[in-house]
Amino acid sequence: MIHGATQNRRLLFFTLYIAYICTGIVSALPGPSLPLLAAHTHVALDIAGWIFTASSFGFMAGVVIAGSLVRRVGPKAIVISGLILMAISTIITPWTHLFPVLVAASFLEGIGFGVLDVSINIIVTLAFPDTLGETLNNLHSSFGAGALLGPLLLSVVLQTLRDMTGAYLVGAFIGVVGVLFLLRQRVPVLPTHEETRQQQTNVRVSMVLRQPLLWLMALQLFLYVGGEVGFGSWIVTAISQSAAITLALAAPWATVFWAGLTAGRILGGQVLKRELLTEVRLLYICAIGAGLSGLVVAFFPTYLVVSFIASGLVGLFAGPLWPGIMAIGSRWFVHALNIASSTLLISAGVSGMILPVTIGFLIAHVGVGWGMAIPALCSLVIILPLSLALWQRGRTLHSAGGTHTMDDTVAQASNTQQTI
Repeated sequence: MIHGATQNRRLLFFTLYIAYICTGIVSALPGPSLPLLAAHTHVALDIAGWIFTASSFGFMAGVVIAGSLVRRVGPKAIVISGLILMAISTIITPWTHLFPVLVAASFLEGIGFGVLDVSINIIVTLAFPDTLGETLNNLHSSFGAGALLGPLLLSVVLQTLRDMTGAYLVGAFIGVVGVLFLLRQRVPVLPTHEETRQQQTNVRVSMVLRQPLLWLMALQLFLYVGGEVGFGSWIVTAISQSAAITLALAAPWATVFWAGLTAGRILGGQVLKRELLTEVRLLYICAIGAGLSGLVVAFFPTYLVVSFIASGLVGLFAGPLWPGIMAIGSRWFVHALNIASSTLLISAGVSGMILPVTIGFLIAHVGVGWGMAIPALCSLVIILPLSLALWQRGRTLHSAGGTHTMDDTVAQASNTQQTI
């Protein structure tokens, strides 16, 4: 029985790993291929950057949809739906010559990514509670692997086929493979509520959303997305314009960034597994390292060797930040997991909607250095809400009322309702 449960967890992890490889490829391709998409749809580069805003808006919509449906239909169905949506959008993106259709496809891709992120985070929290931080780091390394593979595929197909479509189709194919694997999987689900408990559930939502701690965690993800998505989306364009080289030659800068991100998450998982550092110390080190490395890229984009190495270091240090923040947030709000996950990911979506297009505007109208400084500063500033969140958590634990935390409050409310 124990052996069977272990095998099921391994197979589940492998399936989710495939799903995140798909999201990594699909999410990473629009950045380095943006000039081609702009030319394909006959719009200026800064106008084409609005597809990032459309994707982020879709991401927020997907988060809301997943948060409201996850108890009713289960996270498995939501993951499958997300993969199908991403596959469809990935097929449309390189073929359309109409910019409104490209924006719609980006919005659809964002919805798919949003519902995936919420449901996968819930699945992992329920299936791997004993190794949550380590598992999230290892799982999210597959996103980095996909994001690493995307620009590499793009570079290869551009040099061989002179067309970007093949790279996008690989992402769609992997999404379909993920759906086929997941169909036969057993996936843990959140407990459902009866209609008579809906009023208490609404109270619980209000309780959770009033917690300053939740919004401090949300701010950390807002800043992280500004750093990761902003850098990953614009690094190829920034290097290409600064050093006057082709997109195919500049694509390895995105590749080394995503390679660093993947390596960072794998190393982060091993660091936590071997207890070499605590989650908090790892987050501090990574936020500072990603920020300083990003500033090197912003200041010296024309020094190709320097900017190339620094791009890899940005990824290496940024890698553990997302899974680390999500692990801490999920653990602190485990009794209101769908509400907390949705709130954190909506914050990430807002960041993705605002900051990448802002960076694109600065690159086009002010300069590459000013634009690429934004992701670096976002990474550095993470340490402020992280410190405040830890202070708030410690204050709650050591308050005059005892060790009655938010989790305890929510759990007590649930138990009281069950008694009623």
